[in-house]
Amino acid sequence: MPQAIEIDGNALLEKYGSGHHRRQRLRKNVQLLFLGLSAEETAPLITLLRTSRISPRGKQVNNEQEFLDALSERSWDLILCTIDRGEFTSKHAISHLKRLHKDIPIIQIIPSSDSQLLLQGLKNHLQAVVPLDEKELVLIHIRKELDSLDHRRRLRQAEAALAEAEKRNVQLMQSSKNAIVCSQGNDIVFCNESFLDLFGYDNSEQATEKGLSNLFTYDDRAEFSEQLASLSEEHSGEIILQLTAQRTDRSEFTANLELSNIEFNGDKAVRALFRVDDHHIGHLLSEDLDFISGLYNKEHLHKQLEQIVQQALHGGNDCSLLHIELDQLEQIRSRFGNEGSDQVIRDISALLRKMVNKAHLLTHPEDNTFVIIFRDPNVENAQAFAETLCKKIASNTSQAAGVSAQTTCSIGISLINDNTPPMQEVLARAESAAKSLHSDTKKGNGVQLHIPEATVTEQHNDEFMRICKAVDEKEFRLLFQPIVNLTSENETEQHYEVLLRLLSDEENELSPNEFMNAISDPAIALKVDRWVIEHSLRNLKRSLKQKHNSTLFINISVHTLNDQKLLVWLAEALRRNNIPADRLVFQISENDVTISPKQARLYTEKLHKMHCRVCIKHFGSSPEESDILKQVRADFIKLDGSYIQELGQDTNQDEQFFNLVQQLSSMDKITIAPLVENTKAMATLWKAGVDYVQGFYLQPPREKMDYDFFAE
Repeated sequence: MPQAIEIDGNALLEKYGSGHHRRQRLRKNVQLLFLGLSAEETAPLITLLRTSRISPRGKQVNNEQEFLDALSERSWDLILCTIDRGEFTSKHAISHLKRLHKDIPIIQIIPSSDSQLLLQGLKNHLQAVVPLDEKELVLIHIRKELDSLDHRRRLRQAEAALAEAEKRNVQLMQSSKNAIVCSQGNDIVFCNESFLDLFGYDNSEQATEKGLSNLFTYDDRAEFSEQLASLSEEHSGEIILQLTAQRTDRSEFTANLELSNIEFNGDKAVRALFRVDDHHIGHLLSEDLDFISGLYNKEHLHKQLEQIVQQALHGGNDCSLLHIELDQLEQIRSRFGNEGSDQVIRDISALLRKMVNKAHLLTHPEDNTFVIIFRDPNVENAQAFAETLCKKIASNTSQAAGVSAQTTCSIGISLINDNTPPMQEVLARAESAAKSLHSDTKKGNGVQLHIPEATVTEQHNDEFMRICKAVDEKEFRLLFQPIVNLTSENETEQHYEVLLRLLSDEENELSPNEFMNAISDPAIALKVDRWVIEHSLRNLKRSLKQKHNSTLFINISVHTLNDQKLLVWLAEALRRNNIPADRLVFQISENDVTISPKQARLYTEKLHKMHCRVCIKHFGSSPEESDILKQVRADFIKLDGSYIQELGQDTNQDEQFFNLVQQLSSMDKITIAPLVENTKAMATLWKAGVDYVQGFYLQPPREKMDYDFFAE
């Protein structure tokens, strides 16, 4: 390994980075406690979660002390228990959770449907009691409890953040150069030093003795009271008005007044901000404008959107947020420079001004992004308007450096209504919808409405028949992702994982996690595995003829572990094609070994006799990780992706990860880290002693085995 890698990890970026990164779809990491469940019971649960884009990390506990020790180790997301078998029962567990004030939902998994067990479990305050054979119901309850827990955690965080924000707001109001006073009804409860100076009070006690309306001349008090009542009744975000104020010495001045509803010491209040002259209006506008486009900037968008979201929560104020990304702006900038890209932005800004009615909010928060708050409750109208914008922008031509330049756009839409999440989530949903229009087969230039996950789940049954048809007709293709050595100077080896994709309607690609769970027939799963192995051998033979020292990692399902005929076919195929067996590494999920330990042991023993090698993937996700290595002799260990995603988030977890890698190394196991996304992760993995790395940071899966392993 070059010595430069010891400095700061930049050498890893130089050597392995591909320069073009598309973030891979990550799983949701979930920390599980299994109370009283056997390995045979936990394995199908882990498999069920993994095929649903949930990455489980489990720990087995069987008695009271193990349970209490586990609670002190870390924060857990869910407890899965079974019917009471020992002295320590689910009822005891709930008692400890209440005593320790721990918010961890408990779901009881029972062997089969039993109304008495269901009734008893609910009486014991379990969140759900579900039969193990009702897999879809189990998954629904698990997702429901995880979502509810996430909402509770976010609520607690929001409450803490709100308390801190209120404290900070008071500090900011106190130090503000603007005169600020807060009132509840007509009673003043707070005023800052600038207010005392402006009105001539010696101290805050003098101010609080007067009512808020008494700050104005007699002629303006009625209008002020009317506006104050309007602010409270209509839940308005802010009211700006100009009134004549009166100081303690009876002198008068024209004050530009901004009224807004706030929370003060936990109660509703009104904040009144005084500006002595009207020059602030132009000043505010100049601060809120983007200099290139002339449209409102990010700060103005956030300020307005926060008010719009708050108004929508009261009902009757539904609207849509349109996130518009220019697809080719970066290419235009690289070709024509900043002036060329700025000209495109100016031209599209002018186009949008003509098309967007002033009733809607038009902003330019980022370089290649425009955001519109479309104030129409009908989402179909928003989609139709977005389609029109998309076509107009695509047909627009700008003159950049004397040359014509064009760009298309991708528009994502998120809804704002009485069920709207916080402002940042509204923005993130629309941005995610826009980015979903980009893939290997899509280049943007379209409109996409954000679809909640629940709706996507409901569409699963509609897709089932299409998936089965595609599998039956073998509408597959293989992709290859490099697995790169971090600890060796071997300049000949080239390792790739073989990844299967199913082509569904409109050439969309589905990974095995998305379609194999819908296929319940083991015979079909065996056909898929055989197809993958057969076509992998063809690609490997072609690579070996080109004098490449290639090794392929091939995934096999739990159904294949019971198919002895495939081994006979494989041995014959290797002899016929003159392919060294050690160029094949068969990957088996840790959970599949847990489900079928005997079959996995016998199958891998026969693979080793053929001189093929074995890799256990998703290692560390089940409570039986130490027993796995006793069941199966593995040459490679691919760590569960959740470990890599969590690196750097918790010092104790990082230490556990380092210890796990060292333990595997002492057992002469070759370790692989998947889902590598950035330079920091690469440097940390190298320091931990991980042997191989894999992920989108190095290269996304491609149709050709063309990664440059030897680039310096």
